[in-house]
Amino acid sequence: MYVRDISVPQAVKEIILSNDLYLKAVKSGIANYTAIANKIQSDVEAVTGTRVNTGTIVVAIKRFADLINKSVNLEKQRVEDESNGNYVVGIESKENKSAISSQDARMKLTGSIIDIDLGNQNSFKNVNDLLDEFTQETLIDYNLIRTTEKIRIVTEDMFNSRKIISSITEKCNGKITAGLSRITISLFSDNIVGIRQLLFSIFDVLNNYKITLNNVFFGSNEIVLILEKDQAIRAYELLQKKIFRN
Repeated sequence: MYVRDISVPQAVKEIILSNDLYLKAVKSGIANYTAIANKIQSDVEAVTGTRVNTGTIVVAIKRFADLINKSVNLEKQRVEDESNGNYVVGIESKENKSAISSQDARMKLTGSIIDIDLGNQNSFKNVNDLLDEFTQETLIDYNLIRTTEKIRIVTEDMFNSRKIISSITEKCNGKITAGLSRITISLFSDNIVGIRQLLFSIFDVLNNYKITLNNVFFGSNEIVLILEKDQAIRAYELLQKKIFRN
């Protein structure tokens, strides 16, 4: 007969997890461990392929119960912290020596943003010729995103920018998405580990609060999030409260 190489604690865990009655009893904290041990002794012996006394099973049940209770308590604490505005994400931990400090990153919210999809690389020459007009307009701030598949420009929805964008889109058959906002996170650190943690923390917060991104890109010195206006305001407040509050 084939017998799995499994320990008593592993066997106890499998058996309890597969039985709702035992699992509820253990989670409730009022379980009679000896009674459960007597009931599952034959199952534990069948799984482990060896004789096991009830005392060993009782110890295994107690340890498993402690793990369950610890997990439940941690989840309760997380929910309580979140409800009290103390939600902690990666870079906020003071024990994390690789974290980026509040002096290493600055966040800015810009409303009335338009996102212009200019198609594929065949459009780049026309785009490049017209970008000089943006440069000449000192009040216009824009982001150019160029990948192997797409060319995009994200800029403020102002009268001057609309004139230039109209000229570009006519030549490139571009598509404009209006009604957006932009959150720009400027980075003043070359701490790669810290920046990765920052990215994880940002996306963790957005995911937990069901914030939908329209677009996102980042380089060596900034992270740019493009969102619908109402989503952007909520995202900015959450990030300010939970990550950039120090």
